[in-house]
Amino acid sequence: MKFDAGTRTRLIATMTLDFDPTGSTVEVKVDSTWHPASWQDAAVQSGGKWTQAARSTGYFAGPEATADGATVLAAGRHATQTRVTSGTDVIVADSTPIDVS
Repeated sequence: MKFDAGTRTRLIATMTLDFDPTGSTVEVKVDSTWHPASWQDAAVQSGGKWTQAARSTGYFAGPEATADGATVLAAGRHATQTRVTSGTDVIVADSTPIDVS
């Protein structure tokens, strides 16, 4: 994902899972830190898979944006992952890196 250095926003990640994520928790990892997220709308089932979008609860800002409580991302590439916890099951998946320029 391209992220302009002057941007301040929340992150959205779309997950495709083998189970209904209703009632599970979701987080987004940027670099080495996990950030809470919340599910958006309802999960959609198709062919034994469920797809649902999650949005970070906190904001992220590029180095040229007003941080105002946001996590500031330096210019360059940032690795990301998503984590879903449902009961004792924890699923971690790589997701699209963030390129801040």
